[in-house]
Amino acid sequence: MTGPKTEARPTAPRPAVRGMQGAQQAHPTQQQAHPTPAPKPQPTQQAGAISAELAELLRTGPFEAALRTAIRSSRLSLERIQHRLRARGTPVSITALSYWQSGRRRPERPDSLLALAQLEQVLGVPESSLSALLGPPRPRGRTRQASTEAPPLSALWSEHESAAELLTKIDTNHDSKLTRLSHHDVVHVDQRGDLRKIRTRKLVRAETNNADRWVIMFDGASSVATPPIIRPIRSCRLGQVLTDHARDLVVAELLFDHALARGETLLLEYEIIDPPTGPNEVEHSFCRLFRLPVRQYVVELQFDPAHPPAGCESYVGDSSMQEAEQPKQLQVDRFGRAHAVALDFGMGVFGVRWKPEEQQAAEQPGTD
Repeated sequence: MTGPKTEARPTAPRPAVRGMQGAQQAHPTQQQAHPTPAPKPQPTQQAGAISAELAELLRTGPFEAALRTAIRSSRLSLERIQHRLRARGTPVSITALSYWQSGRRRPERPDSLLALAQLEQVLGVPESSLSALLGPPRPRGRTRQASTEAPPLSALWSEHESAAELLTKIDTNHDSKLTRLSHHDVVHVDQRGDLRKIRTRKLVRAETNNADRWVIMFDGASSVATPPIIRPIRSCRLGQVLTDHARDLVVAELLFDHALARGETLLLEYEIIDPPTGPNEVEHSFCRLFRLPVRQYVVELQFDPAHPPAGCESYVGDSSMQEAEQPKQLQVDRFGRAHAVALDFGMGVFGVRWKPEEQQAAEQPGTD
C-alpha cells in the first residue's frame, strides 16, 4: 500500500511536533537556606473524570486503542509526555510511545512496565488500567508480528470513506497469506518535481495454499481527473480495478500467473504511471503503508539529473500517519538518485519527500 503519492494513504501526513531538545537553566542569585522541593508532576486529568469512550476502552481494550484515546484525552503531545516520564525517573523515547499507541510494539520489559505505571498517572487513568490490557507477552523472533495480530485491511481506512467502500468490493482475503520478504520501489520524479511513475518489485512467500493475488491501493493525492495507469510487468496480470475519480484513488487486483503452494515464493513486478498534477499541487512526497512487516524495504528516488531537488528526506510514521522518528536527510548523487532502506519494518508508514528546485527558487527573497 502506498501514500501521497501513495499506494495507500489514509490521510495526509502530519509532521510531528518537535519540542525543544533542551531548556535554559535558571541561575539563582542567592542560595536559600531551606530550598523548596520541586513539585511532583501531576496527572493531567483525574482518574474519575475520564470520558465514557475511554472508560469503555479501558475495560475492553485493545491496549493500543485505549492508550491512543487516553493520550488524546490528556491533550498532551508525545514530547510533553516524554518530559513528564523523564521527570519521574522512567524515561521512554517518543518512538516507543508512538509504537505503543499504534500497536506496532507494546511494553514488555521490566523498565517499560515501570514506565507504563507512571504513564497511567501522567494520563490520569486508573492505576493498572492500561497494564491490565497487555495480556501475555508476545513471542519473539520471526513470529512476533504474525498476521493474526495485524488489523484488517479495512481497519486502516475506517476514516477514509471512499477507500473503505472500494475495499468492500474486492477480495482482500489473500493479503495475510503472503509474507513480505523484500520490496523495492523506484520513484521517478520529473524536472518540475512531480512524481510521474513508481516501479515496484516484491518478493513474497505463500504461507498457505492457493494464494493467487495481490491487492494494491494508490492514492494519487491529486486534483486532476485522469486516473493513474497500473501496468503489470512480471508474474501477474491485472484483475478488477476500481477507481474513485474525484479523489484520484485506485484499488486493483494483481492476479498471479498461477496459485501458489504453501512455501512457494513469487517475484512480481508492476508500475503505476501517474499523470502530471495540476499547477496548484504542493505535495511532493511518496509513502508506503505497511500493514504487515517486510524484511527489507528499499525506496529509490530518480530525479532529473539536470534538476535535482533542493532537499530530500525520509520519514517514518505510525498507521495514522503521525511521524514517529526524526526525518533523515538523503543524499542525491550526480545522476539524480537517492535511496532509503528499512529492515524488518511494519506496521507503519515509510516515506520520502523532497523540495523541488523551482520551489526553492520561488521561496528565495527577491533582490533589486
